[in-house]
Parts: sequence; C-alpha cells; structure tokens
Amino acid sequence: MTPALLRREGIAGDGAPYLIRPARDEDAPGLAELIDAVAAEGDYIVAVPGETETLEQSARLVSITLEGGLSLTLEIDGAVAGNVMVHRRAGRHYAHVGEIAILVSNDRRGAGFGRSLLEMAIAWCRTVGIAKLGLRVFTTNERAIALYRSLGFVDEGVARGEVRMPGGDRDVLCMALRL
Repeated sequence: MTPALLRREGIAGDGAPYLIRPARDEDAPGLAELIDAVAAEGDYIVAVPGETETLEQSARLVSITLEGGLSLTLEIDGAVAGNVMVHRRAGRHYAHVGEIAILVSNDRRGAGFGRSLLEMAIAWCRTVGIAKLGLRVFTTNERAIALYRSLGFVDEGVARGEVRMPGGDRDVLCMALRL
C-alpha cells in the first residue's frame, strides 16, 4: 500500500497546518476529548459526555488495526480534530464488508475535512479488497447524510428506535457504498 493513501497534509482555511495520518496509540486522549465534545452537542454520535475513557479509545485504536481495519487521525495545529475508522467484519462470509465511523470537531466541520477523511478511507477500502462499506447515521443528521450521498452512499433502510439516548430512542439510517 502506498503511503500517500494514508497521509494528506496542507493548510486549513484559517492558516493552521493539518495532517491526516494513521492513528497512533498516543492519539487516544485527544480522541476521547473529541468524542466527549461532539457527544455534548447531542445530535451527532451515540455517546454521552463523560462516558468515553482514554483507555477504551486506546484499545479501540489498536484493535481496529489488528482486525484488519483502518483508523486515520486528523490533526490540526498539533491537536486531534477528527478521526475515521473502518472496522472490517470478521468471518469468511463477511470479510468483504467494512463499517465506517467518522468524527470531526464542530469548529472544523464544513471545511472539507470530513470529505477528505472519507475519500481516504474509501480509497484504502478499494486497495485492500473491501467490496461494501456501510455506515449508520441518525436520520436527523441531514448534513452528514448529504455528504455520504455525495460520495455515492445509498440508503439501505431505517432502523426505528435503534439507539437509546437520554432524550429518547433514536432512528438510524443505514447506508452503504458498493466499491
């Protein structure tokens, strides 16, 4: 695999340097803080502020890679500002399927970082032979859904009441991209 697939750098619109690179174990504290901040917004991820532990994030970063998956970190001005993970499903009949999860800090959304992370993950999936990439998104997250559709993801169905959050049960849209 070419290193270019797993690395992208440049200058953000505000002049800050950014780097997208493979995640490292030392990203765990910054990723835990990012998850906590996005969870505090309440509408975008399945998490509640304060429940993410650094040790859990560290273990997740290691296990994703050990299981044949991918984790890329977006670093802006030296701080973790985003992440994309592709979890490769296990088993002979499912190994062609990957599940993707993405997270970008609120103050960096709308600047193209989410698209860059997704494009890099999709290119990696094609390279390693993943034939289908799936994701789940809250049906109310219109901005994310529009991004996924612009990259070729299609709706596969809605799981009603799939996620139990403090404010009530939430529906999720299942989407997929055939590669």
